[in-house]
Order: sequence, then structure tokens, then C-alpha cells
Amino acid sequence: MNTNSKPAIINVLLWLASVASMIGIMFISGRLFKEDNFVLLIEFIVITIVTLIFLYLVSGKKTFTYLNNQTGYTVRMLLPTLIFPGFFALMSIISLIMNKPALNENWLKNIVLLTINMFLVGIYEEGCFRACACDALLPAFKKCRHPFLLTAVISSLLFGYVHVVRVDFSDLQQVIQFTLKILTVAMTGITYMILYWKTRNLLGLAIVHCLNDFLPSFMFEIFKWENITETGYTSGNSGTTIVYIVQLVFNIACLIYVYRKVGKTIDYRKTLEEW
Repeated sequence: MNTNSKPAIINVLLWLASVASMIGIMFISGRLFKEDNFVLLIEFIVITIVTLIFLYLVSGKKTFTYLNNQTGYTVRMLLPTLIFPGFFALMSIISLIMNKPALNENWLKNIVLLTINMFLVGIYEEGCFRACACDALLPAFKKCRHPFLLTAVISSLLFGYVHVVRVDFSDLQQVIQFTLKILTVAMTGITYMILYWKTRNLLGLAIVHCLNDFLPSFMFEIFKWENITETGYTSGNSGTTIVYIVQLVFNIACLIYVYRKVGKTIDYRKTLEEW
């Protein structure tokens, strides 16, 4: 049973504060510093520490006792979610073969820093949007009819929203992409959440999350790519919309797969009582 004596609303507010802190640190860092892998390392270390502090305030020691519970199982069940980012990695390799770009001078340092940074992102985003969200929202929704569904939808939609960098709401194409981006990331969030309900494993989720972010981008840290311009997650390009639609369909398929393999094996009543 959950022995946390704090009112449920306090933990919900602490979780929202952890989200706000994450966004605030990113905003301040982006305004004060020119972001590179080293600056991001410092930023992500700070966010990770702050997130884990909030998680401790919400959960006490209990969440950390399950940190490495069934890591192999968690990673194995989420491997299908890596197919789409793996496809982008493959496209980068094909482009490498065709264009033969030169090596970056600091490619080894870049790839090491990228790996550490992406793992830290996995830790603090899973710590915030899975672990802290569950420990705050499930007790708050305990008397509701569908506490797990409410927890998954609310936390995952917020998880999707914080991944939108910029959007011009006067551009219909960007509005569509804005919606698709949130839904696409939310489907991933719900998929990860199912594994968290099953295992309460934060490490395995962080590993898969790390790979999901690492695979599409690591080639850009190793080689000098010409004609690469910075873009946000939304643009007026219809090709971006098509990619998001395909990714959304793929993420829904992964969610269905994980639910059938894992979600149907969870005793939700017992899990809620023991949470």
C-alpha cells in the first residue's frame, strides 16, 4: 500500500513543478548559452538532478528500489519502438555512402557526449513523465473509474506537448504537424507507461528512450554534412506532415503490440492497491 501521508494534490503539484522546472531550465539555458554538446551536458545533469529530487519528494525511496527491476524484459518488450528511429539511422548511413562527407575533427568527443546526453534525457524524461507522473497521478485518481487511463493520457499528452519546439498557428500545415507531433510522442509515452506499470523499471525505459533519440542523430555528430539547416519540429513542408502521419500509425501499432504482450498481463486492481 502507498504509505505516503501527503494529500494527493500535493504530489500532483510537485509533479507539475518538476515539469515546469525542466522547461524553465531549458528556456534559461537556451537564452544564456549557445547550445553545444558540452553545454547540453551541464544542462541535462542539472535537469536530471532536479527531476530525481522531485521524484524523491513525491515517492520517497520506494520508486528507487525498483530502479533496475526487470531491465532486460523492459528493453526487450520495447525493441519494436526502435524500428522507426532505426530507419532514420539507416537512411543516414545510405546518405553517407552516397555523399562521402568528411569526418568531424572532434567526432569521438561528440559521439561520447551525445551518448551521455541522450541517456540523461532518458533518465529525466522517464523520471518525470513516467515515474513521477504515476506516483503522483495514480493515487489522485484512485477513486476514479479509470485511474490508469487518466494517468497515461494526461502525462503522455503533456509529454508530447513539451516536445514541440515552435509552431506558427496561422499556418494550417504547422497546426496539423503540431497536433500530430503531440499525438505521436503521446503514443510512445503510453507505450512506455505500460512497461512502467508492469515493472516500475526506470533504467530500462531510459535505455530505450536514449536509443530512440540517439539513432536518428548520431551520424550528424561524426561527419560533416553539407546543406544541413536547423529546423523545428514543425514546418510548412507537407513532407513533414506525411512523416508524422506514418510515425503516428507506427507508434499506435507499437502501443497495440505492447498492450497485448504486457498490458493484458497486468493485474490493475492489485497494482493500484500496492502502488
